[in-house]
Amino acid sequence: MNPEENYSSQRKASNYSDVLHTDDDINPIPPQCGYTFSIIKALLIYPLAILPLGTGLLLAYWYRALWVRLTYSSCPLSRATTVVMTDEYGQQRVSTVQVTTFPDAYSAIGNKVEISSCATRYLTHCRLRYLYSDDEKKFILLRGHDCDRTLAGIHESITGLSGRDYELRKATYGINSIDVPVKPILVMLYQEVLTPFYAFQILCLVVWYVEEYYYYGAFIVLSSLFTISYSLFQTYTSAVQLHELVRQSCTVNVIRDGRELRDVPGESLVPGDVMVIPPTGMSMPCDAVLLTGTAIVNEASLTGESVPITKTPLSQSHGDLYRPDKHKHHTLFGGTQVIQTRFYNNSSVLAVVLRTAFSTSKGRMVRSILYPKPLNFKFYLDAIKFVLVLGVIALGGFCYTMTIDVKLLGPLLAIVRSLDIVTTVVPPALPAALTVGTVYALQRLKKQQIYCISPQRVNVCGKIKLVCFDKTGTLTEESVKTSGVIMMTGNELCSETQDPTSLPPCPILFTMATCHSLTRINGKLRGDPLELDMFEATKWTISEPENDSTKFDLLVQGIVKPPPTSGLVGMEMGIMKQFPFSSELQRMCVLVRALDNPKVLHVYVKGAPEKVKDLCRPETVPVNFKEVLRSLTQKGLRVLAVAHHSMELQWHKSENIDRDMVECDLEFGGLIIMKNSLKPETTPVISVLKNANIRTVMVTGDNLLTAVCVARECGMIPRHHQAIVMKAEIQAHGPLPVISYEPLNSDGSVSDGQEMEMQAIAAERLKPGDLKPGDFHLIIDGKSFAVVKDYCSEDLFNKLLVKGAVFARMSPDQKAELVLGLQKLGYGVGMCGDGANDCGALKAAHAGISLSEAEASVASPFTSKVPNITCVPKVIMEGRAALTTSFSVFKYMALYSLSEFTSVAILYWFNSAMGDKEYLYIDMVIVLAMAFVMGITEPYPHLCKQRPPGTLAGVDVLFGVIMHVVLMMAYQAGVLFYLKSREWFVPVVVKKETTILCGENTMIFQASIFLYVSIAVSLSTGPPYRKPLYTNVLFMLCLAVIFPCNFFITLAPVHWLPGLWHFLQITPHPYLFFRCGVAEIALLYMLLSYLLESHVFHSRWLHTILKVVRCKRSPRNRYKHILAGLDPDWPCLGVRIRPIKGDENDGHTSIQDGHITKHSIQDDNWSGGL
Repeated sequence: MNPEENYSSQRKASNYSDVLHTDDDINPIPPQCGYTFSIIKALLIYPLAILPLGTGLLLAYWYRALWVRLTYSSCPLSRATTVVMTDEYGQQRVSTVQVTTFPDAYSAIGNKVEISSCATRYLTHCRLRYLYSDDEKKFILLRGHDCDRTLAGIHESITGLSGRDYELRKATYGINSIDVPVKPILVMLYQEVLTPFYAFQILCLVVWYVEEYYYYGAFIVLSSLFTISYSLFQTYTSAVQLHELVRQSCTVNVIRDGRELRDVPGESLVPGDVMVIPPTGMSMPCDAVLLTGTAIVNEASLTGESVPITKTPLSQSHGDLYRPDKHKHHTLFGGTQVIQTRFYNNSSVLAVVLRTAFSTSKGRMVRSILYPKPLNFKFYLDAIKFVLVLGVIALGGFCYTMTIDVKLLGPLLAIVRSLDIVTTVVPPALPAALTVGTVYALQRLKKQQIYCISPQRVNVCGKIKLVCFDKTGTLTEESVKTSGVIMMTGNELCSETQDPTSLPPCPILFTMATCHSLTRINGKLRGDPLELDMFEATKWTISEPENDSTKFDLLVQGIVKPPPTSGLVGMEMGIMKQFPFSSELQRMCVLVRALDNPKVLHVYVKGAPEKVKDLCRPETVPVNFKEVLRSLTQKGLRVLAVAHHSMELQWHKSENIDRDMVECDLEFGGLIIMKNSLKPETTPVISVLKNANIRTVMVTGDNLLTAVCVARECGMIPRHHQAIVMKAEIQAHGPLPVISYEPLNSDGSVSDGQEMEMQAIAAERLKPGDLKPGDFHLIIDGKSFAVVKDYCSEDLFNKLLVKGAVFARMSPDQKAELVLGLQKLGYGVGMCGDGANDCGALKAAHAGISLSEAEASVASPFTSKVPNITCVPKVIMEGRAALTTSFSVFKYMALYSLSEFTSVAILYWFNSAMGDKEYLYIDMVIVLAMAFVMGITEPYPHLCKQRPPGTLAGVDVLFGVIMHVVLMMAYQAGVLFYLKSREWFVPVVVKKETTILCGENTMIFQASIFLYVSIAVSLSTGPPYRKPLYTNVLFMLCLAVIFPCNFFITLAPVHWLPGLWHFLQITPHPYLFFRCGVAEIALLYMLLSYLLESHVFHSRWLHTILKVVRCKRSPRNRYKHILAGLDPDWPCLGVRIRPIKGDENDGHTSIQDGHITKHSIQDDNWSGGL
């Protein structure tokens, strides 16, 4: 069923270079400006900040960097007491310069910053320490013990630090603690109250109490206290959870001054310390590299992978520099759990500390939570712009009110009245209302075992246009079954043997028994599922070295024995050394010694067939290697190749031997065949996504033909579409790459490019110009992907991105590069994967979904405990519903504010105003209730092809809002005109005192209460993104309560419940016929508003008309432009071309029959995105 799979995906637990980052990708010298306090500036600025009711101080609190520039003087960094630094996201942060004092001069700590005096200046930026460099004249990131050190240099640290070195390093690096203190409740309350939202609330309360809106003010106070309390509870709970998550306290044994110190607090460790890892394991308090012995480590806390990892000691190559990503199999990362260690003859397992505190991998994870990447989603940016527009309208209302009231009421009261109209234009409850849809979506996702650590990402999921999938464990089952093996017969591969237990003693049997990293933990064999099934298929057993290592009299990491019934009794083998699987090398290697031959060490290698073949002597590679491999992969089988050779080497020298010396002059041994089927949910989900016009892409580390087979099987590449393999390679005789396009034949094989150049393309094959853009898909491997990205034109790379369907043999970094490249073209990108080698892409994607058993993973925004891809359409559906709800609530709050602004402006013309109880009824009973129940509507159960709008500045959205505003103003003006046209109506007399009890006030109030309900109903649209309105039970209950109340207030005569009319401060109109007319106008407005919103504003014909009106000639998203501009003759099948790097106007230069032909393709700068 499933194709052969590259071994790089079989060891996901080992591929975590993109998760376990060091500080190598952090700018060591970020942009920084130095300042010292200026008394003159402070004397000028502080009075100006305090006088306008402390507004300046609030701005200083919100914009600290700007405040520093206003009150401090710029100076060289060597004299600065305060430094403004810009982080990687362009955000400015203020740091205070501190001084640490040493007893003596000291130099070359970690990053070669020389400390030539007893006092060294440093600062802390984003929890990392920066030291001032006299040479650079700037503050430079303090690095760890691994910076620019060779492997041999690290091994020289095995004797530990001296007492003096330790004290100096402790003063330099500080305490080894990842501490996120929980702020006191009063501090949290202070910070919450001083946010712009609540600061505006306080201003509103002052105005309302001056205007004698006591009831309404009390309601706002109570609601604010409730929201503040809830926010404080959530903030405090999250802070406590994070504090408990990162808090770590332990004691360790260290070697200092040549002797072992016991029970040393983990907080006192410094880079360069040598730790003793106990046999029973420990929780790592820092990043350290193994010098001796081996360790079994659980890294689930960082990668989400529960498969234990075997860590081996670092080699002592003199010329190689230590690199955390390259030497990750020897590194113990902070926050991971060492389960157990092994070393011969009870010797100690030693590790040297590399990084401490927030410089560790765990510290980086915590910093990503404390300082998250800003999410520049257009909806949020447009919401801020829209609020600014409301602010401009509020300023106009302020001037309008001042104009009509300053003579009548005097300057002071006119200012208060003007501020009152400002509070109506900018709704103070807007920020809280915007989160309603997201909160309900998160609750629904949690019920489906999908957890989210970044709530803002929910709305972003509504704009997903493309989803990348890993293969193994995501599209296919994680478990595998060994199907059989193929041995060598002479120089050919023979027929398949399905039962490995029937094999005679041979390299392929010994490889299956020894070449793995399995270990026993609490008596149970644990490790990678593939290796576990492969080993169990042999029926051999593995024992711990301490139980049976005396037979070997040497260091072993495991002893394997054949089954008693195999006839191989006595053929025991000890695993001397492991070279763990590397995603870059795509193979694993072990050194083994047999009990019956102690003088010879055997080397066994298994991995990706193409990689293993290249390591073997050419004469040992079977002549039918390509044919057999192609045949197996076309059947959907996973294939591993094995190789071996023997070497005479003393056992004690094997500990420090380099991998390159072992993996050479190998002899090909055969193939291991394994089956891995699609998950039953995969094909239906891919079909749902494709029907919704959501592009699906496979990005995997597996074999190219394997991935294509799976893509066809699950429907990612339709059967009737052509798959074309794109190859790119750098040739020795020229600096330019050579590109070729080779179609896959119907049997799945790849046509030979050279043969196609020499012969005419067969009639049954596709010819250049026969391909339509929608009928073919490009397939590429990681090696060619890197060549196209680095050496070819941007135009060609973009074509690959828009037409690529399968990206095979991709490294973790390449997966992230692919996601970023797709985002630059305007795609909203989702990523779904289950392995640690997917974490870089999961973080980079707009919506990364990790299939993990953990409820939350810092490796991705979303985590699904259901181990299949059914979570993808669920997240997209919830995202679309949440985004639609956010749009609806935002428009509702904006229209409510504009409507109330219109009502107040009309009443101010008569020197009237709404009463306290009228505001209370509108805001508490209607507006807040409607706003908070609108978001409960569940998502529509089917994905449609259209996506909801992602910007408030879209012509369609703005047209709808403007038309609603016009309709509202016409409605309010109409009912007022209807009132004034009655013969019995007596207009209010304008006087100095504000009049509330008047006919105009009552009319505007009665019209408004229907208006707010009408807007809520019309904006609560159902399909295609949400279920129908009637499915929202709470919303329908609110309507069932509010509608009768509104009709009663409008239709009830004056002699009914006079106390109610007095409380509401209204005077019912005397004639029933008139009151019924008002109700009829309100119902007519409601019907018109609903019909316009549901059948006009979202109609395709209106969208087409607006598109013509605004003269939209080309797509906004760049990927649409690229698809529309694809050359009909591209790709050129059977043609080898040389694209030119850097010439954006040249698509490619093709070489045909010795002639060079240029194909010019226009490439404009297009911007798009979410």
